[in-house]
Amino acid sequence: MTTPLLLTLSPFAAHFHDALTGAQIGTVEAGPNAISDQHFGNGTLTPIALERAIEWTEDRIQAARMQVPAGAGLVTRAPEIRHLAELAGLQGTTLHLRIDAVEQLFSRLVLQAFGQASPQDSLPYSPRVFASVVMLREMLHHLHFDGVTVEAAGAA
Repeated sequence: MTTPLLLTLSPFAAHFHDALTGAQIGTVEAGPNAISDQHFGNGTLTPIALERAIEWTEDRIQAARMQVPAGAGLVTRAPEIRHLAELAGLQGTTLHLRIDAVEQLFSRLVLQAFGQASPQDSLPYSPRVFASVVMLREMLHHLHFDGVTVEAAGAA
């Protein structure tokens, strides 16, 4: 694996930097607030809102035209991503959220959007959680990461 990339989130963008040098790799103008405000702002999760959120996020990832080094890993300290890892059942200081676990979260979200999720499989009913699942899934897929390592907030 090459140098890991550090993912940081602001409300309206996802920023990628070389974790060792700090050099900026790129910015995707699709942070959790941007997605939730645009697509889940009224607090409603529907199949149409979910599909539009996916398309909107994909468009912003493509517009960023990021050149991710082949084999690069992804690391973050973002609380939104840690929350997703915990929803996927992971515990600990450093969590390895694999793409298959993100896909399982996304499947739960889809079932919830169609009103078919069982109570124990439902994600918290939060536009920000919905947006974070969409954002992470699309970024992992389109930027070709196999997952993300979630470090503790104070890690250096």
